[in-house]
Amino acid sequence: MSGTKVADAVAQPLAPAGRSELLVRFPSRPAQSSWPQTAAPRTTMVNRLFSSPFALENRLSQLQGRRPGVLAVVAWLQARPGETWQERWLVSGAETAADWRSLVDPAHGRARPSVTRPPGHLAPGLLVMICADVIRPSLPFLLASAGTRRKLAPEMARTRDPEGFAALARAVDAADVGLQAAQQALTRVACILAAKGGLVCDVTVGDCVELLELARQMSGEDEGRAGSPLFYQVLRATGALGDDAPATLRVFSGRGRPGPAQLIDRYRIACRPVRDVLVDYLAERQASADFSSLQRFAYLLGKLFWADLE
Repeated sequence: MSGTKVADAVAQPLAPAGRSELLVRFPSRPAQSSWPQTAAPRTTMVNRLFSSPFALENRLSQLQGRRPGVLAVVAWLQARPGETWQERWLVSGAETAADWRSLVDPAHGRARPSVTRPPGHLAPGLLVMICADVIRPSLPFLLASAGTRRKLAPEMARTRDPEGFAALARAVDAADVGLQAAQQALTRVACILAAKGGLVCDVTVGDCVELLELARQMSGEDEGRAGSPLFYQVLRATGALGDDAPATLRVFSGRGRPGPAQLIDRYRIACRPVRDVLVDYLAERQASADFSSLQRFAYLLGKLFWADLE
């Protein structure tokens, strides 16, 4: 897939069938193609990543984990075509790979998965590049990649927006929720910053709606099963979303279960004729199959069969 096609796929907004009325009223921030940090020369960018606040205070952790991870990911991206680090990231195929780390370490892709694992320093290397706003992975990639999300919120709080995340932490404490729910809320805000850039105060209502609808579509469940909109509540409590931000959480409710096209499109199949055949097949099965079975068919055919082949 060419760099242009990858970029188009990543930046493509939700299809009309997947857009809520609220997302029309409050559009999400569009993905940018370039900004100063991603256009920086290699030496300037790497020196910045090895300086405060991105360098770890623990010298051993910095030298043995973060530094080799950054250098490995930077060298891998530098070998890809593009004028900016973001362009190279989009061209790399990382967003559509089952595990982007296998692209950095080809030996992992050739070995048996049960025997070898991707080097552990790659994820921390990518993490610091994200927090430094060198690259901006898409929201679908971040939602699907638990390894990339790991430690994203605390690192964003440490390196990019300490004051913004401190305000969020106070709002989470006031909400009196469990640790897991609190961590998910902060992580979702961090995902928005990672994909859109900026600080906590720059997050919009549309950004929140987009994330919730993507999470619902990717999980194949309604909004209640796709994850709590607690992150929206705490953002609104800090005043980050502005005075016109809707107060009730029910405005985030979806329009029912996703249809055949949405079930297949979550796997971002590049071959349009194959995608259309799979959608038609699910549409035929829809009359006689329950929703759980329809989800399973979409996963088996769309993900395990065709998307993996692509």
